[in-house]
Amino acid sequence: MQSRSSPSPLIKEERFTGYAWVIWLVAAVFFAYELFLRLSPTVMVDELMEAFNVHARELGSLSAMYYYAYALMQIPVGILLDRFGPRILLTFASTLVAIGCLVFGTTHQLWVADIGRILMGIGSAFAFVGCLKLSAAWFPASRFAFVVGLTNTLGVLGAVSVAKPMAFMVQNLGWRDVILLMMFIGFGLALLNFLVVRNNPYYQQIASKQPRLPKGHELWTHLKHIVSNKQTWLIALYGGLLVAPIAGFAELWCVPFLMKTYALTKPDAAGLTALIFVGIAVGGPLHGFLSNWIGRRRPIMLAGALGACMSLSTLIYLPELLQPWMIPTSLFLLGFFSVTMLLCFALNSEIHPKEISGTVIAFTNMLVMLGGTLFQPLIGYLLDAHWKTVIKEGAYHYSIHDYQMAFVLLPICQLLGVVLLYFIRETYCHCCDDPTPCKSRK
Repeated sequence: MQSRSSPSPLIKEERFTGYAWVIWLVAAVFFAYELFLRLSPTVMVDELMEAFNVHARELGSLSAMYYYAYALMQIPVGILLDRFGPRILLTFASTLVAIGCLVFGTTHQLWVADIGRILMGIGSAFAFVGCLKLSAAWFPASRFAFVVGLTNTLGVLGAVSVAKPMAFMVQNLGWRDVILLMMFIGFGLALLNFLVVRNNPYYQQIASKQPRLPKGHELWTHLKHIVSNKQTWLIALYGGLLVAPIAGFAELWCVPFLMKTYALTKPDAAGLTALIFVGIAVGGPLHGFLSNWIGRRRPIMLAGALGACMSLSTLIYLPELLQPWMIPTSLFLLGFFSVTMLLCFALNSEIHPKEISGTVIAFTNMLVMLGGTLFQPLIGYLLDAHWKTVIKEGAYHYSIHDYQMAFVLLPICQLLGVVLLYFIRETYCHCCDDPTPCKSRK
């Protein structure tokens, strides 16, 4: 039985309509919104430590609650989207994220704030996958890859474009008011998803033909096939090793580090941090194009791991040697090279049969996102281990040396990614059930 979210052979170019773009845009804005919330703690580090009277370790754990929920929800999200369709689930997810903002922005208890971040993570887990489901249903197959790349670019750029204004608002309005503003936006997106989004162009004709949930033994068979392949783990681990520095550095500790090391204001540091994600937005589609053009994945991934390691190491450990123009360049290149981790999704899809590709992608994304769950609190723990008991205006302050010692594991992760590539087999850009390399396909 064909899934409602899969392209129909009976519906071709006529699906490529203006309304398809409207639906895609609503879902893509929700993706940008959840990504923005994921990044928001980086511009309110001092404020959160003061509000909850916590050290870096506790703050890292608070931020990582989002990642725990997001990662663990990936496989259930795929199953639920297949069963109920994106419209009702994106409406529910937007509402849940908004409720998470309400809880997080009004509490004075750390454990309640943890619940708020968990609710944000659960709701956010539906955003990107739900947008892909809608893209597959509403656009011709020939446009699908382009729309996926456009979704990632729009989401990242949309989220980071408001980073500097948000830092300004945090300074002048307070972090709670900013989070509550995000709550209202979340409820607005829930209403927009309900009113605008439709699961597919032919939903009314097949509404009574609900795809069934996979039976327990079928799901177990799929997962067993995936986890029994060592390459699955190695490829996903490469992705996690390259995501860990982005999650641990860019998504939480980058702004305070730049403020301390380069004597920047919070809005300026937030604006520079956004360049990491601009690099991600630019590099994602470009690496995919180059990889397909040369017919190989591993060389691009090798260059990415090495380039990311050089960019991050220079920024952290050689600040006195950097000219002013080199700081934004290093930040951009960190994101540009790190996003080669997206090729791990292509690799894992290519080594497994197409009929389980959705579960493969969900499993890979779950392992990749665990980087954030581990490294945000780990860096906080290392910061506290080197802290010299400096407290200013109720917040804990860390020296440049404290940050440098805490960040030492991040370039090590990138170098471990280089080592892992030695054990990862090249697919030459073709699937296990399609022996023709992608360069040779018509």
